[in-house]
Amino acid sequence: MNATIWNYTPDNDNAHSDRWNGEGFSIFSRDQQKDPTDIDSGGRGLRAFLRPYPKSTAGEPLRLSFEMKHRAFRYEFHHDPWVKAPTEIFVPRFQYPEGYRVRVSDGRWISDPCGHLLRYWHTLERDSHTILITPS
Repeated sequence: MNATIWNYTPDNDNAHSDRWNGEGFSIFSRDQQKDPTDIDSGGRGLRAFLRPYPKSTAGEPLRLSFEMKHRAFRYEFHHDPWVKAPTEIFVPRFQYPEGYRVRVSDGRWISDPCGHLLRYWHTLERDSHTILITPS
């Protein structure tokens, strides 16, 4: 599996947690929601699980890491020479509220803040490519 979400109990609250064994693993709590117009309001554990990830890769993934303390995301992949579409990385505003910096091994990239995406076009001169995202 690429990801696992432990649990979500829609009727969880601060007083009774998830209503099972006193545990509160739900990723959202209406009790903690301060601003219903903010998509992140009420989220629990967002620093840990809401992180950048490759939405699509123009080849084969090799390595992926996210260093939570420094919010440093690193992605390496081997390109498929037949794929012309860009590699797309989901970049959550929550992790980078002041924006982010991007370093790539080659090629070019553009940021789509409204779609929370980074699009990267690799070159054919290298076999593998690296994308590094850090806070501004």
